Amino acid sequence: MTTTRDNRSAYILMEVIVSIMILSIVGISLLKTDSNEKKLYSVATSKLGFLRYISIPLNHHSMDMHEKELDMYTLIKSSYDLKNDTLIKRLKKIKVHYTQKYKSIINIAQDKNSLNLLIDEITLSNKKGRSRFLTVRQ
Repeated sequence: MTTTRDNRSAYILMEVIVSIMILSIVGISLLKTDSNEKKLYSVATSKLGFLRYISIPLNHHSMDMHEKELDMYTLIKSSYDLKNDTLIKRLKKIKVHYTQKYKSIINIAQDKNSLNLLIDEITLSNKKGRSRFLTVRQ
């Protein structure tokens, strides 16, 4: 015959089992949320790094490189005199696809003087992102 004390022990054991299951479910949920946040952070950091370096060639205009795959160092080495080896190594690792299109020509005339401005669209893209820039040159 079971006593009240045995019934109380069984009841406490069931409480412990249920509380462990609830804690397990909550723990798994938090772990999954943490994993998703780390993945989103990684993607955002990767895109931010791409955008940080991709803004360097704004002053670079060369139809010689149109529709070519090249690294960022090759793209900017003629415009900048880089001495930092770490930066050069990083730039060589960033591969981009370079395209340049002539968008329009603006003619500004005042009295006898005139000025032609050529607007180009430069697109740099790779698997991490794409950036388009409008540049103006004379």
